This record gives sequence, structure tokens and C-alpha cells, in this order.
Amino acid sequence: MLYRNDFKQEDAPFFKYRKYLTALRFLTVLGILLLLLSPFIKSRNTESQKPIVAILVDKSESIRNGFKQKADTLTYFDKLNALRKKLEDKFEVVAFTIGDKTEALANKTLNAKATNISGAFEQINDQFYNQNIGAVVLASDGIFNQGINPVYATTNATYNIYTVAVGDTTIPKDLKIENVFYNKIAYLNDQFALKADIGATNLSGNTVTVSLSEVSEGKSRPLGSKSMLVNSNAFYNAADFIVPVTKTGIAHYVISVTSLNGEITYKNNTRDIFIEVLDGRQKILLLANSPHPDIAAIKTAVEANKNYSVDVQFIDDYTAKVAEYSLVILHQLPSNTNNAQRVIADINAAKKSAWFIVGTMSNLGELNKLQNTITISGNINKYNNVTPTINKDFTLFTLSENTQNAIVKFPPLSVFYGDYKSNPTAKTLFNQKINAVNTDYPLLSFGENGEQKNALLCGEGLWRWKLYDFMQNKNNEAFQEIINKTIQYLSVETDKRPFRVNAAKTIFADNEAIQFDAQLYNANFEMVNGTDVDMKIKDEAGKTYDFKFNKNDNYYTLNAGFLPSGSYKYSASTKLGANAYKVDGQFSVSSLQLEEINTVADFKLLNSLALAHNGKMVSLDETDKIAEELLAKKELKPILYDKFSTESAINLKWIFALLILLLSLEWFIRKWSGGY
Repeated sequence: MLYRNDFKQEDAPFFKYRKYLTALRFLTVLGILLLLLSPFIKSRNTESQKPIVAILVDKSESIRNGFKQKADTLTYFDKLNALRKKLEDKFEVVAFTIGDKTEALANKTLNAKATNISGAFEQINDQFYNQNIGAVVLASDGIFNQGINPVYATTNATYNIYTVAVGDTTIPKDLKIENVFYNKIAYLNDQFALKADIGATNLSGNTVTVSLSEVSEGKSRPLGSKSMLVNSNAFYNAADFIVPVTKTGIAHYVISVTSLNGEITYKNNTRDIFIEVLDGRQKILLLANSPHPDIAAIKTAVEANKNYSVDVQFIDDYTAKVAEYSLVILHQLPSNTNNAQRVIADINAAKKSAWFIVGTMSNLGELNKLQNTITISGNINKYNNVTPTINKDFTLFTLSENTQNAIVKFPPLSVFYGDYKSNPTAKTLFNQKINAVNTDYPLLSFGENGEQKNALLCGEGLWRWKLYDFMQNKNNEAFQEIINKTIQYLSVETDKRPFRVNAAKTIFADNEAIQFDAQLYNANFEMVNGTDVDMKIKDEAGKTYDFKFNKNDNYYTLNAGFLPSGSYKYSASTKLGANAYKVDGQFSVSSLQLEEINTVADFKLLNSLALAHNGKMVSLDETDKIAEELLAKKELKPILYDKFSTESAINLKWIFALLILLLSLEWFIRKWSGGY
């Protein structure tokens, strides 16, 4: 329309260029009109992913013990690094170290206190889920002392497994303490039994002595000894002791066996034992609506701590006297068939704390009336399967790092589908993770009602946690810690001290970081952390370690790192205004010694792994064979991934530049032809 009259005027300045000018303006206006329609542009990007080869390097102490010279350690890492470089052109190579944890390869040290080979394969499967895993190369002596048998852990593996065998399969001369059986908790003025299993290989004809002593303030006091004759080259016997308990706290005992010439190591000839001595036992009442596997799981977890005894009753047969108990656990009570009014009245009259556990039989309406920690409005006919996520702001007590790592892998609990609202004063330990979505719905929360404490677990299925914990770790320590820390907090009378310091555990393993938390309250009983908190830790020899707590929100935390085996005392101090506060306590660090128990490499296990997954076992000097075979495998090839993306055309800057160019070109032609 702009140029239509100029088509007839040959003397017009831009008559010769009118077609070009018309086209330029037409394209510009058309482009703008099309953009007003908000079109989308779909694009495809093709990416190539190389096959992944994971190299798992055993860094446990048993590997170091199997090497004859220190230089062998460097050779070990250098050979595996050479293998890595040969594979990097064709594969994406990742390297991890195996110990009690699986971590990225960072240094050339062999110092892990435990070996969890199955955990390494689980991490590979999780980290590279649904990716192009071509092969896993495992360099190890085949000795594992945590997790399940690697052969079972890799049953469903679809990738090739190659093994590099290191260590010595010959049976050495060795006298060792294989196992020590004892209760970790004892009671004042009581006694406990201790049994030590003694093993010996290739030492027939020697007489050895097993001794037990108590260590206090750095001094050792003999408690007894027993002699035995090693009458075979595959010797096994047991030494039993009855030990009296005379004072509370953490008792440190040392059991040792004679050291003989020619042994491969003397580290397994001594074992440190730490026992927590208590002054009394607390009674817990577990009251349930009906039989349920959770009841047995809770009972065994609580009674694993000898500080507690558990009485189980069903609500229809309720005859207990609540005043005699430190805590009442109400499993699926109040329920749809019993509102538990009588026991609730007894709990309130005796001012006892209660732990409510919700299940499919729970009456949510009555439950909401009896506690103010969580309000649940749900559909009693629909349920969600939820897994726990740890609330980092929880301050009532601290879970150990091992337990925190374990809990996120636990199987789901069954909870009512609905809405969950926490009281503003409630403290939530676990939130609900529904499928893959983290929510702020509470799963386990704690609250207070005057002098009474209460807790609410919003789901059932704790028995699955117990079984899974044992399947993964061959113990129930993580599950027991969750249950016992909950019981401990609820059963202890409300602490009104203005300054409190808590150790994550009383007995740590030497591969666990020593962790504390602390709380400081002002005159209004509000938690504050405006001042510094100093910590002194002293070992049995009198050596002192100085630390300063970190400030975290409104409380304090301290990670004191790793300490050698032994008994320790700590003293934390701070000031608030004119008031000075001090808290003293004690803890111990126990040596795992898992890597000294078995000193013979297990090449049979490594060979079984390789044969079951189309691989082969080679020696450390034959790692080139693995590289040659992997590079020759034609089926290990990159996978092409197409990624499609959709974007609004108005966001594409080149379209904007094109429109400006068309307008500028039109303006230039008109200007040049004298049209302006």
C-alpha cells in the first residue's frame, strides 16, 4: 500500500527499486505479524555418550598388609592409572576407591578401616542409572567385611566385570582375636560375661595366654588370664571371662593374646572394648491396637539398649500402671475400634510422655485432639508410600553420619494420603518424600505439652527399615539408633539447663567423625548462639585437643574429626552475659580392626564375579589384558541421545536482528535513491 502509487510514477526517486522496497517491507511486516501469533520452534540436538568404564580401587588396610614393600602401594596405583589412560580415548573412565565408603579416587593411600565391595557396586548402579555402563574393573584382594556378598549384589548387573587380583592367598602364620562377644551396656554393681574367640594358623605346638585388663586414667589393671595350647595349624578356641562392674561411665577393657615370632601382623593380637555402665534401667510400655510386625521391630530395637526394658500389651487387655513407666508408645492408637480414652487419661494424670505411631487403623480425628504436634487431615482409604528425608534444622538430638547416610535409602512407610500441618513449635526430624518429590510434610516430629513430651510418626512399616538395615549392613545399628534416640529424648525428663552439650554417640568407631551439638538458652528460654563455645577433649595420656563450636542457625555444632582408639573426657564452656557455663562428659573411640581379622586374599570370589559377567580375572601385572579386551569389544560403543527442545520464537535474538536488518536495508535504499 505504501508503494502502490509509485509504481506508475517513473520519475519517482525510488521507482527502479520499488519492487525491492516492497519486498523488504512485506517481509518485515509479515515477520512481525507471525511473531504476534507466538510461534514455537522445536529443535533437535544429538549427543554422543561414550561407554562408561568404572574402576573400583580397594584402599583398605588389608591391601596394604598384603604388600611386602611400601613401593608396592605406588605400583598398585600406577598400574591402575596406566589402565585408565589406555581406556580414556574410547571410554568415559571414572575411578572410585572402596573402603567403608565409596569415594572418588583422590589420593594414593591404603588406610580404610573396612571394605564394602557390594556398596561400591550399588553406588555405581545408582550414580549411572540408565546410562551407558560398559564395564566395571574391580582391583581388590576379595576380602570384604561390610555389606553383602558382592556376588549377590551384582546378580542383576548387565555390564562386564573384570577383576584385578592383589594380595597373597597363602595362609600365613598368625595368632589373632577373631571375635569378642559382650554386652555394650552393663549395670552398676553387676557383672557381665565376655567371650573371646582365638584363632591361629600354622602355629601348632605353641602355648599362648589370653589376658584381660581394665584401663583407667591411662593405667592398666589386670583382671585375669587363661592359657591354651595351639594343637593344630588351623586352631580355634574360646576364652571366657566374668567381669565385675564397680563404677558408672564408660569402662575401657583390653583383651590381648601372646605375640609369637613370625606372625604376619600383631595388630589383631589386641582388642579394645568399651562398655557403657549405667545406674538403672527404664521401663517402656508399648501399647498396640492389634498385632503388627512393627511391634516386634520396635521391641527388639529398644531392648538392644540394655538401659531399657519393654512391656507389650494390647489395648483390649490393658492393665498396666502407666506411672511405673518412663514412656508409653501408642501403636495405631486411638484406633477406629478403641479410642484409648482410659490410657490417655492415665498418661496425662501421671504426666508421662507418649509416642504416637499412625497406621491404617488409626482414628485421625481422635488423634488430632490428643496431641498438638501434627494435624493430619487425610483420606482413610488412600495411602502414600513415603521415604524419609532428614531435616537439617532439627536440633533436639544428633544422628550419626552413618545413620544419616543409611536412612535415605530405607524402604518407604505407608502413610495416609492427605494434608499434614506441623505446630510452629514442633521439631521435625524426618520429612516425607513422596516418590521423587521432597515435601515439607512431617514424617516424624516432636513436641511438648507442658511437662509432657510427645512424638508422632505418621506411618507404619518400621519392620521394613529393620530388615533392610540388616540386609545392607549385617546389623541393625542405624535402625536401632533412630528408635533409641527417639526413646531417649522422650523418656528423659525435660532438661531446663541453660547450656547443654550432647555427643552424637557415647562409643564411636575409629572411622567415625566425633560430632557434638550444643544449645544455649537465655533468660526467656530462647535458643541463642551469640557467644562462642569452646571445647577441650582430653585423652587417657593427658593430651588435650582444643576446638571451637560452629554456629548453625541458633544452635552450635562441632565435628572434631577422627581420633585414635581410647577413652576421652570433654569439657565445653561458654558465657552468656555475666553467667559462665560449663558441661563435662566422656566418650570413647573403639578400633574396628576388621581389616586384621582376615589376612588371606579371596581370589575365588574375584574369579566368580568375573566369570558371571563375561569378564576375566588378571593379576596386577596383567592389567594390559583388560585394556586390550575392552578396546576390542565391538558391542561397547557410544550411544546417541536426541534431545528435543521447544522455545518461543520471540526469544530468538537472530529473528530480532533480521527484522532490524530488513528495516535498515529499506531505509538505506530509500535514502540512497533520494526518497528522503
